Amino acid sequence: MKIHSIRRASLATLVSAVVFSLSPSAGAADTANVTKVEFIGTKNPNEVVITGDGPLTFEKSDNTQDRQVVIDIKGAKLANKNAGLRLDTSSFDSKVSLVSPYQVEGQDTVRVVVQLRDAVTTTVSQNGKQIRLSIPSTQSSNSAQNSTAADPLAATGPATGPATGNEMGLDPLAPAGAPLTPASAAKGSKEIDKLSDFASSQESKKFIGKHITLQVRDAEAVDVFRLIGEASGFNIIMGDEVKGKLTLSLVDVPWDLALDTVLGTLRLGAERNGNVLRISTLANLTSQKEELLKAKKASDATAPRVTRIFPISYAKPAVLVAILTKFGNSLNGGATPDANAQSLIQVDERTNSIVVRDLADNVERMKKLIELLDTQTPQILIEAKIVDAQEGFGKSFNGKIGIGRKAGSVTQVAAANGVDFSSSLLGSASTASSVGGGLFGLAGNISFLDGGLLSSLINVAESENQVKIVSSPKTVVLNKETAKIVQGTPVLIPSTSVQNGATINTSSVQEALLSLEVKPTVTNDGNVLMEIKVTNDTPQGLVGGGADQQGIATRNIITQVVTESGGTLVIGGIYTQSDSKRSSGIPYLRKIPIIGALFGSEKVDTTRGELFIFITPRILNEKESGISG
Repeated sequence: MKIHSIRRASLATLVSAVVFSLSPSAGAADTANVTKVEFIGTKNPNEVVITGDGPLTFEKSDNTQDRQVVIDIKGAKLANKNAGLRLDTSSFDSKVSLVSPYQVEGQDTVRVVVQLRDAVTTTVSQNGKQIRLSIPSTQSSNSAQNSTAADPLAATGPATGPATGNEMGLDPLAPAGAPLTPASAAKGSKEIDKLSDFASSQESKKFIGKHITLQVRDAEAVDVFRLIGEASGFNIIMGDEVKGKLTLSLVDVPWDLALDTVLGTLRLGAERNGNVLRISTLANLTSQKEELLKAKKASDATAPRVTRIFPISYAKPAVLVAILTKFGNSLNGGATPDANAQSLIQVDERTNSIVVRDLADNVERMKKLIELLDTQTPQILIEAKIVDAQEGFGKSFNGKIGIGRKAGSVTQVAAANGVDFSSSLLGSASTASSVGGGLFGLAGNISFLDGGLLSSLINVAESENQVKIVSSPKTVVLNKETAKIVQGTPVLIPSTSVQNGATINTSSVQEALLSLEVKPTVTNDGNVLMEIKVTNDTPQGLVGGGADQQGIATRNIITQVVTESGGTLVIGGIYTQSDSKRSSGIPYLRKIPIIGALFGSEKVDTTRGELFIFITPRILNEKESGISG
């Protein structure tokens, strides 16, 4: 007797009789075709009937260890793929749980494997073109029929009639010997879902697995898990503690949702290990994790420690120690060194180093953290140009201006504190060719030019007395630090004080400042966020005061803007106005009171200008500071 160890798993469905009716196909003269395999559970004993298109030669083998009956039909082939569909009878009131016909690879042999629930004595007989395997039933045929009729999830066909593969929810086009999946699952994606998707779906409750239909009544939990494992494509391990029966009616739901639902219903948990999912009770999983944790702590307590010294170049060691203590070592973010005297972390101020003694794995983890965190602080070169332009400068300076990446891109910002300089900054596309109160008009597009173009254009305009470069400072500042550029003009400010009833006129010197404060913050993508404050103080006569009484008029702009490294930011709209008195005529005579106007004249010239500030931030150490931009 031959022993064949073959195990199959498949869909659990309740019907009274299962049969695949297929049209016989013409075969070769010396080869028979197996056209139909059916399971009849409506009578006692139950029968597995194999039908061919001619006489069949067979050999029966019993595998008592695995509770299998194997029938090999020699010189035969499956008529088509439908003949190889497997029949899951695990929910039937029968000793049979699965019937699996398939073609033996490379041979003209059809093998039918009958998986039994219990070891029972079976008999086989042949009647013409049919082979009948008889299996004792646990109940009478009437009990089986009544159970089927009362089952709300049973097949909709007649209780005593055969059911086709489609009525069971099976895929009639599935290849012979392939794992059984519901029809909706077989029609889904062919890609095997990752086990990690299920772990993430349990936390997020967003299920993305292929859809399956699962309808069973009083099915064993292990059979349901086995079916879901086939649909998902990963391995499932269950212990003896996984017990229970289920009645389910899940139609077109993701397999991971079905698995999560079954686990919750039976109060079970799942633990992933590679591509294997282990299912057990929550109590078992919890206790095992606690035991593993205790074992690990005991092992770590006696494991050898290693000592490493990490020189720190840029970061603050005290800050790094706080991070390493929380994320990297055995102190576990809050325990003191006394709690685990073998694990220590200490700062050496003299050498600016961190000394670590810990497990080798923890030391390696801390090394990686230090490499990521101990990087150069970004340094930003701030280049500024402060330009005083005449009011008519835009008329002679129409054209195209644009500066590209690294060379600089022009960025326009809105005014702050009520100062409107948007119209005079660069001009809009609709008014680019017009002349007016701006620095210059622009064409409708921004082109990309050489980095020195802006300076060249301003220098040419200065040589023509159209602009005056007030200042062109440069400074380097660290990330998130403030750089301040100040230029001042001393102004004599008169003041009056009263002492002992007497009025005393005094004066003090104050500075009218033109200042620029920039606080850059480098973003992870390589751009620069700048907090900018511009102050322009100008001497101005006091209202109602004498000709020699002056004060300081203050104008300022405060804004925040993001620009790329090497981009040029333009701030405008700070207007200036100066008056100059011009006199002409006959000397001496023009100063005679009353009649002096007949011999001379005086004229006041008013000059209106606009102050523009060009700011270009440039990151000097992008690579060293780990900027990804």
